[in-house]
Amino acid sequence: MKRRQLFGLAGAVAATPWIRPKAGLPIVRSGRAMAAVIAPPDAEEAAAELVAYVERATGVRLPRTAAPGLTPVHVGSPGPDPAVPGLLAKLDRDGFLIRPYQGSLTVVGPSPTGTANGVREFLERYAGVRWLMPGPDGDDVPALSALEVPAVALCQQPSFAMRSFSPLRDTRYPLQQLWARRNRMQGTTTEPIAFHHNLHALFPVDRYGLSNPEYYPGGKPPPRDKLTGWQPVFTEPGTIDAAVTGILEHFAANPGSSSYSLGVNDGEGFAEADPVPAYYAWVNEVVRRVLLEYPGKRFGLLAYRKLETPPSFKLHRQVVPFLTQDRYAWTDPAVESAGHALVERWLAVSSQLGFYDYLYGAPYLLPRMFTRRYAKTMRYAKARGIVAHYAELYPNWGEGPKPWVNAKLQWNADADPVALQREWCERAVGKTAAGDLQAYFDLWEKFWAERVPGSAWFLPNATYQTFNLPHYLELVQDGDMTRSRTLLDSVVARAATAPQRARATVLRRAYEFYEASALSYPRAVTPPATQEAALAMLQGSADAHQRRLDQAARRLALIKEFATDPVLVLQMNPASHPNLVWTGWNAGEYWGVVGYIRAHEPAGGPVTDLARSLSAANPYAALVLRGLPAPNLVVNPDLTSGLPPWTRLQRSHPTRTVSRPPDQAVLRVSGSGWGGPCQKIAVTPGLARFTASYRAPAGTAASVQLALDLCDAAGTPIPSSSVRSPVISLRANDTWTPLRLDCEIPDKARNIPVGGVELIFLVDSAAEVTVDFDDISLLNIAKEAP
Repeated sequence: MKRRQLFGLAGAVAATPWIRPKAGLPIVRSGRAMAAVIAPPDAEEAAAELVAYVERATGVRLPRTAAPGLTPVHVGSPGPDPAVPGLLAKLDRDGFLIRPYQGSLTVVGPSPTGTANGVREFLERYAGVRWLMPGPDGDDVPALSALEVPAVALCQQPSFAMRSFSPLRDTRYPLQQLWARRNRMQGTTTEPIAFHHNLHALFPVDRYGLSNPEYYPGGKPPPRDKLTGWQPVFTEPGTIDAAVTGILEHFAANPGSSSYSLGVNDGEGFAEADPVPAYYAWVNEVVRRVLLEYPGKRFGLLAYRKLETPPSFKLHRQVVPFLTQDRYAWTDPAVESAGHALVERWLAVSSQLGFYDYLYGAPYLLPRMFTRRYAKTMRYAKARGIVAHYAELYPNWGEGPKPWVNAKLQWNADADPVALQREWCERAVGKTAAGDLQAYFDLWEKFWAERVPGSAWFLPNATYQTFNLPHYLELVQDGDMTRSRTLLDSVVARAATAPQRARATVLRRAYEFYEASALSYPRAVTPPATQEAALAMLQGSADAHQRRLDQAARRLALIKEFATDPVLVLQMNPASHPNLVWTGWNAGEYWGVVGYIRAHEPAGGPVTDLARSLSAANPYAALVLRGLPAPNLVVNPDLTSGLPPWTRLQRSHPTRTVSRPPDQAVLRVSGSGWGGPCQKIAVTPGLARFTASYRAPAGTAASVQLALDLCDAAGTPIPSSSVRSPVISLRANDTWTPLRLDCEIPDKARNIPVGGVELIFLVDSAAEVTVDFDDISLLNIAKEAP
């Protein structure tokens, strides 16, 4: 396999150094322009950027036409140097040359993008420019009295031919897209390989639904607007003909297109029980036939979920699988070893591989720092010849250097992440304040490296971590937030210049959201078992109640404020995930106290008396009293009257079954796959407690998750709106074990009023299992206004 290398005089350094040459080609001297920038039309944008930033640095605007006594700077053309065309022919399209020749300078790449990358290297290396964050305040442009370029040739190309951050690859966030381009990331128009979910485009229902229903699973075409949850039937020969026809039409209409995506639709929905051999054989035949007409085209695809294991046969050399995984999980050495082993299996059947990663900043509620781990992954990827890297970034710029360092590592996988992060901090807030800023980010890097792996939230074998579940906040210690606030306050106070203070203020403002999230988060608690514990929980909760409400309201207000900020906008909005929205009420504490009184003081007692004494002035204590008679809303909770109204969740895997054994009053889940039983229940927005017990025979390997899928008042599910427990590995010892989900039911989800839930047991297992559930309860109480 051909491995792409970074080469040239600037290649294997931790970061692009800022060189103040003693002598060389003069660009600006003594307040005068000593060079002219000359560019063809397709390099005009790059040339204009060069002129603009030189002027910002020196106060001198370079002329755009050649003149005697001025150094000609040829941007985007070979200039007079006869060696340039031959050198460009050997470069990746994003690579570039910076070459002096007989008193002139050439900055050029094989493509306009390569030329633009060369200009940015010029500005970083010789003018000291850094694009640290989006927007004008994110630029760090040192003031220069002179600018000269050493008479030394420079040649670079990236470690990975494809480098892309979502959603900064498109135009939804213009300032952030520009930041990504300036840091040499690609966009939708410059990515060399298409690979996203795309089979719906090859098999539109309008075209094939009536004439060829056999192309769709079960012979049933999906609704015209449904793009997910189904795949074409790969074992149906006609789908090969249809795919080839569609792809040939695409290339005929788009002669400049170099690739086509054969990525499956999102959401599974395969007709084949094991889609791996059928899909990849289908891909090979489609590609073979298309290349007869259009040789040299490439075909990306997603090795995703059911397709993440390689086939037993080789893929066509023009196929580029993208292996999908949140490689933060490689923090766990065992997960890293398994990940490497999977890559090696793919390398045995593929000529080209891409990595698809999940670097999310948003919607996480803490700075998710793991740049050292990411650097290790990038070095491994380069060593194994990975040609492409795509990542869902969705940045939260409260993570400071993370996007910048990651972009640098995609260009140069051998760069030193520690040196890069140190440089970012020094350039962002100045050397005096940088130490405290580094300490702040180191604190959170240590949190994600040491505390999170091995926790109940951490999923070692998942495609991506459950970003929509906030249980990692349970791991935050009291001193973390105080220390973070102290460090950032110091950074703001010690930043010397106006741009440094502006950047420091952005970081502290972003931290306010993290802080409010951590301080208001309703942490899990152990239900009180003694009178002393119940009294302490009631008093503590009542005392903290208003403070928690204020912090929770503050975090939601910040999300709204950030939505109009071009830098701080949370591109994956935490407020769109029900599990990431709370009001400050702690449902676990609330139901813990209510449960204690119901069990131990049915006729009154000290805990009841304390609640009564506090209730007149404290809404929390008043609600405790109102919750004491809350009824169980589950119908047939102990299965004494058969199975109904329990049913199997419609989207369960077909191999998952639900029953009520004739000889036992239990809710039984059998078979393999994912899914389980459910029941729809009318509820009131407020606090809820979902409890049950389970029993699994010894040797059972499975997990369970309790879920309340939110519905409107008519019982219609609200899309992508579910309140869930962590995923729990079952204790397989044939004894009854309790389960509990304490939560809030929001007033609205997706701006739809909530009037019901679908109560669900989500059992997941690779092998066939039998798991019983019993003693099922759902309590619900509306919150009083604070």
